[in-house]
Amino acid sequence: MLTENHKKPLVAFIILCWYNEDLLKECFESIQEQSYKNHITVMVDNGSADGSVAYAKKHFPWVKVVEAGANLGFSKGNNLGIEETIKAYPDVEHFVLLNSDARLHKRWTDEVVSFVSNKPTVATVQGTTLDYYNHEIVDSTHIYVARNGQATQGGWRNCYDGEFGPKKVFGCNAAALLLTRKFVDAQPFGREVLDETFFIYLEDVDLAMRATLMGWDNYIVPYGRDTISAI
Repeated sequence: MLTENHKKPLVAFIILCWYNEDLLKECFESIQEQSYKNHITVMVDNGSADGSVAYAKKHFPWVKVVEAGANLGFSKGNNLGIEETIKAYPDVEHFVLLNSDARLHKRWTDEVVSFVSNKPTVATVQGTTLDYYNHEIVDSTHIYVARNGQATQGGWRNCYDGEFGPKKVFGCNAAALLLTRKFVDAQPFGREVLDETFFIYLEDVDLAMRATLMGWDNYIVPYGRDTISAI
């Protein structure tokens, strides 16, 4: 008989690693401590030579490690993680793109999965991300294109004064977002979910634009003071 947790959608955390051995412990432990238990974790290593792969395999054997063999960049590395996850776990329903320098509150996954459960055209969701060293400072509430044409993080460096929403936004910050499998399957570029011409940065702006043009939605989901992800 399936447990209650395993009746829930399977979520895959995709962690891109490049010389991040010193960051992996906090990141993986925050995943391990999630109250939402039906999840797997895939680490894509972009050719690190600092012991990241050996460290992950030794201390976190439940993490599936994919060795790219070279620095593929952010977009291609995450695309590889998504592709390998679908091969290994065809029933995966959501992906969480999570920076290795991020940690999540234990209810983060519960909250975002619950939010998208009855919304068939959601592409991405994020929570409020806070400065790693000072949780009174906002890192991102969403992304948008400013009037001068510059891609911008909503709320960046503002004082954190409580959550708002849920609110539909132009796009979500790829440092810590949930990406639905429905959107992955619906978008027309096959395995290239993130545009690989963006080696690093702006790939999430492109993703947001494509989702918007396709009629899909992106949201920031509020939690409360103690249910945030910290970057």
